[in-house]
Amino acid sequence: MNLSRMPFLGLILITAAASTLPGITHAQAPDKFEVASVRPDPSGSLNTRINMQNGRLSIQNASLKTLIRNAYSIQSFQFGEGPKWLDTNMYDIEATTGTGQNTTDDQFKTLLKNLLADYFGLKVHWETREGPVYALVVAKGGPRIKQSAETKPDINGSRFGHEGHMKGTDEPLSVLASNLGNQVQQTVIDKTGLSGGYDWVLAWDPNPGEDATNPSIFDAVQEQLGLKLDRQKGPNQTLVIDDAHLPPNN
Repeated sequence: MNLSRMPFLGLILITAAASTLPGITHAQAPDKFEVASVRPDPSGSLNTRINMQNGRLSIQNASLKTLIRNAYSIQSFQFGEGPKWLDTNMYDIEATTGTGQNTTDDQFKTLLKNLLADYFGLKVHWETREGPVYALVVAKGGPRIKQSAETKPDINGSRFGHEGHMKGTDEPLSVLASNLGNQVQQTVIDKTGLSGGYDWVLAWDPNPGEDATNPSIFDAVQEQLGLKLDRQKGPNQTLVIDDAHLPPNN
């Protein structure tokens, strides 16, 4: 699974044909879908699927919380106040830009943000709140990572049961900090003072116990990377939901 700068959003790509129903329409524009349909998903499935290809969006079984995470590239712990149904009501969405063209990640996020505003009345703002954070610092003995000889930044990983794995190539340690934040469910700030792109491989047990064969992520960072997650107080970027309502039937 390839990770982005804000990883582990849980997207599973599929191919699906978009359908249209009478609803909210817009003149063709790069930042809004031309036609969209939002319906409740009654399946009870545990899987969410999101696909955006050739100007067509198909989403199955996604909560508003998942949609916001993808639109704003945030982690679960970065949510502020919101409605109780934020992560319990599930939706299917079909939409098209009408252009037949693929979109960039930034264009997709803009399209999704505007769809959420149109159909869910979503209004948000960012706040910086002081609270507990982790600082990523150099551990005693110095770092065990080396600057990369590659020129193509990449990060990928997986997490299943007792097996967690992350590999970074030519990535700044701010990207490592962001990925670690997703794993520990808390903001991680890069305070290593190390610049440039680095290579690293990290293996840990996401659910450590007596039968663990891999270390906890805290021990793994120190033992394998020569870095340390230090508990501190600091700024947390929080997305506050000012308004959101159930979408209209369409």
